[in-house]
Amino acid sequence: MVRAIKTTDDYMSQVLKHIPTEIVMAYVAIDGVLRTTYRIGVPHEREMLLKLLWIVAAALTVITPFWLWRVMRVKRFEQLFISTLSVPVWLFALGGPFAFQSWYKPALGAVVLPLYTLIVPIISRRSLH
Repeated sequence: MVRAIKTTDDYMSQVLKHIPTEIVMAYVAIDGVLRTTYRIGVPHEREMLLKLLWIVAAALTVITPFWLWRVMRVKRFEQLFISTLSVPVWLFALGGPFAFQSWYKPALGAVVLPLYTLIVPIISRRSLH
């Protein structure tokens, strides 16, 4: 599946192509495995879970542009950059390792994700029309 944005793509197609769904789904799967392995109620297991979730989030964010470039054949730097930046935004919206922070509330993710989605086409060099 080629994910490169074309000028002939409509607005929604372009927005959807900025979402690295395979990366987000990989995080969701790994998060699920880790949360069933490490018990949140046990302090040292909770610490290990949090460390692993941050490591996985960072690793997947770093992997994203390479995945898109090599596997999905995305060539435009702007699309690689925006898609990579969207990984932590999506993880924030899902909770991810952010959910362990005392200040985090799920409503924050519910606000950040749509704002990010609205801001991307405004700052994008190539207008998403």
